[in-house]
Amino acid sequence: MARRTFYDQWYRIGDLRIGLRGSVLVRRHEFRDEPWHVYYDPGHNGFYRARAETHDVIRRLTPERTLREIWTDMVQTAPETAPGQEDFFDIVTALYRGNLLHVEGTVDEARLLDRAATKKRKPLAQRISGLMFFRVPLWDPEPFLDRHRRAFDVIYSAPVVALVIALFLWAGAVFALNYERAFAQSRGILQAGNLVGLFLATFATHALHELSHAALCKRFGGHVRQMGIMFLILTPLPYADVTASWSFRDPLKRAMVGAAGMYVDLVSCALATLFWAYSPPGAANEMALNLMFVTAAYTFVFNANPLMRFDGHYILSDLIAIPNLHQAAQRQWNAEAKRLLLGEPLTVKARPSGRRRAFLVAFFAGAWVYRTLVMIGIVTFVADQYWGLGLVGAAAIAYSSFVMPIVKLVKPLTDRSFIARHRAPVHRMLIGGTVVFGLLAFLPVPETRRLEGVIEAATRTVVVAPVEGEIVSMPDRSGVQVAQGATLLLLTNPELDDQTAEIAAGIASNTARETQARANGGFALAAIQQERAELQNRQAENAQDIARLAHVAPHDGVWVLGKRAFHPGNWVSKGEPVGTLVDETVLKFLGVLPQAAAYGIGTLAPDRVSLRIEGARGTEVAVDTLSIVPWSQKDLPSAALSPLGGGGQSIDADEPDRLQSVERFFLFTATLAGTRPEGVLDGRTAWLRMELPPRPLLAQGWDRLRQFFQQRYTL
Repeated sequence: MARRTFYDQWYRIGDLRIGLRGSVLVRRHEFRDEPWHVYYDPGHNGFYRARAETHDVIRRLTPERTLREIWTDMVQTAPETAPGQEDFFDIVTALYRGNLLHVEGTVDEARLLDRAATKKRKPLAQRISGLMFFRVPLWDPEPFLDRHRRAFDVIYSAPVVALVIALFLWAGAVFALNYERAFAQSRGILQAGNLVGLFLATFATHALHELSHAALCKRFGGHVRQMGIMFLILTPLPYADVTASWSFRDPLKRAMVGAAGMYVDLVSCALATLFWAYSPPGAANEMALNLMFVTAAYTFVFNANPLMRFDGHYILSDLIAIPNLHQAAQRQWNAEAKRLLLGEPLTVKARPSGRRRAFLVAFFAGAWVYRTLVMIGIVTFVADQYWGLGLVGAAAIAYSSFVMPIVKLVKPLTDRSFIARHRAPVHRMLIGGTVVFGLLAFLPVPETRRLEGVIEAATRTVVVAPVEGEIVSMPDRSGVQVAQGATLLLLTNPELDDQTAEIAAGIASNTARETQARANGGFALAAIQQERAELQNRQAENAQDIARLAHVAPHDGVWVLGKRAFHPGNWVSKGEPVGTLVDETVLKFLGVLPQAAAYGIGTLAPDRVSLRIEGARGTEVAVDTLSIVPWSQKDLPSAALSPLGGGGQSIDADEPDRLQSVERFFLFTATLAGTRPEGVLDGRTAWLRMELPPRPLLAQGWDRLRQFFQQRYTL
């Protein structure tokens, strides 16, 4: 407890005579062999959890003596462990708020509860937060839970749980087979026309989630006396007060109550996924997608993760027997920071075992990082649809995650007594901070950029079937060396032979009719001669098609089979690609250079550039010629750079066949030199690493941030 012996508000409660209500139950719990006591009033659903030293204070409360007499007696009998007046005030206030106290006579609630008038006003951010987050009780679910207790016994029985697990695994397998369609369809989930459906899905699943918490709490013997609507950033969502689970001695039961909401979420998510996967497009399919999206995102990103202060956090807190895990981790983090930065010794409470200290510090750091990343992801997702709303969210994250911690860190520096106690550590921190800032702002460090691209041969020929026919011979595998002039593709087509005979017969018949026409005075001679010309044209075209049955290599190269692997005996249609003849004597890298990242690239020398190729990432390839096409474009040089080929360049979803990038870019080319990896390199994805002139880290970071906003939001 704090060692503040006297408190200026003590006069408000010093003469009160109070005691615990007669209906209050006290249960002793143990967390890691540390005794705790839970005070629970089933009639009012009031709770309070206290450590052993706080329990020693509470058990002395009796209407037979005033609080002043009780406190004075504790100070006289045990001055080393007695609480200060402010600690005593806080304990009494907390018990009164929990409706656990009986007060002799009448009492003005302001004497216990209205501390805001006597202490500093809350910061503006906290007052705004109170308006953004509040609860409205609406319903006592206790009678409903009593009536349907048998149904809840069935729902949470072992066979039904096993059935739910099987259902979820089935839905997971179905989703894995349709995940591309799900992600493509979810891009418009925040469109204005879908917001009502999204909210209804969120409200319905959250209502079932909270009801499941209440039902399992009731099944284990707890009382749930309150359900209603809570407003989260002015968004109404259902809630249930299941603080009765705190009184359960078995930590597994408390954890199961915490997991009950996710149990229903899994059922909702699985059913919605199966309906979405097997239903035709329409309003019902869209609603199923909303349900699937909401329950999956809420469960796996937020609720089940112990790093967020939701159900997963409290489940972990119960299982590892560390009450108020987040607060304990934050206190340990602050204590360790004071020890390392200010040289303050750890207090008794902040000196657990070494493993527990390490866990708490790591947990707090991990929770802060994860929470910040999740919030940034959400803001980015929202900003893609609503830029203004995303900007407000970004400002809120910056304030809560960065500005406020810095303000709290700097605030003690305005206290002269703090400076006097920690003058040397503070000077060291100021000097160290100045040095770090100077290094970040002025020390040049190497800067590198990475471009994604594709390897392409300077000479390459896509071989297509000039006529339709059956393949007689061709290279049967990729990598076969082919010499210029060699027969690359040999086809046969009996229909061409039949056409040759047919045309020859037609010409012979035409010649006979022409002779007869001349003998009869030239009647119909012009029509016969026109027919003969058409037959001769057909004969010439047929002869050309027969000549095309044998396709020779136009240059030396390596044979690469096409997407469809043809073999002798297969029938191929006219114009169908069969493969590619690649001359890899000269290879080029074609890279996608975003417009915002083009600064400083034009002056690069080849010796500052290296290349790595897919399939041989361990081999670094040198380049000798660099160039940039001096105009921007959208057409990707290869499908391998698009998501269709496993690349990272987003393409226009409206015209995926055209392979047009969403953002304009410059085409960066580099000619490969030196030793190359073995195998056919044409068409492989590659990455170019460029070493730019050194610049300070702050300048590099600022440029990356500007590039992000320019590329994503075209600012």
